[in-house]
Amino acid sequence: MRLNSRAKKLAVILLQSAKESNKAQEVHVSLKKIILLLRKDARFRLLLLSKRISIEKKTTILRNVLDHYVDQLVIEFLGIISKEFSLELVKHVFKVYEDLYKKEDGIVFVTAHLAHTLDDSEIEKLQNKLESSLNKKTELNIEVSRELLGGIKLRIENTFLDASVKNQMNRLRENLLQS
Repeated sequence: MRLNSRAKKLAVILLQSAKESNKAQEVHVSLKKIILLLRKDARFRLLLLSKRISIEKKTTILRNVLDHYVDQLVIEFLGIISKEFSLELVKHVFKVYEDLYKKEDGIVFVTAHLAHTLDDSEIEKLQNKLESSLNKKTELNIEVSRELLGGIKLRIENTFLDASVKNQMNRLRENLLQS
């Protein structure tokens, strides 16, 4: 079976299981954590890729190590797929799961690039304004970009909005040159 079709089937099964236990969001967050772990920790990758360690032993190790870090459903999922585990498979499953989760719950993922950090109340205000403007729930990711002088850059799905000071100054300069 091809990787994409296998990943899609696994993601659909995982989403259905997560919805039955009312944990779709927790599973989504847990999958993000697993992807980060796979990128950063070679020992974690080696554990999952090892053919010498039995599936039962891997699952037990995963339960002990990840118990308070990720949702139990994701731990069991990793244990089940560890027999045919590949980094690409997990990445594809995560991507398909994220797309399905987002579509079914009407969630828009937004990344905001800012010049400085915001406190919790400011983040909440920004998220509320985005949700009211877009008429959808948003999952907001804040990134601080030190190259910004001020303002904000937003990435809403595949749409980029630039309200940074630098961009506003560039537009002002273009307008002055045209007149």
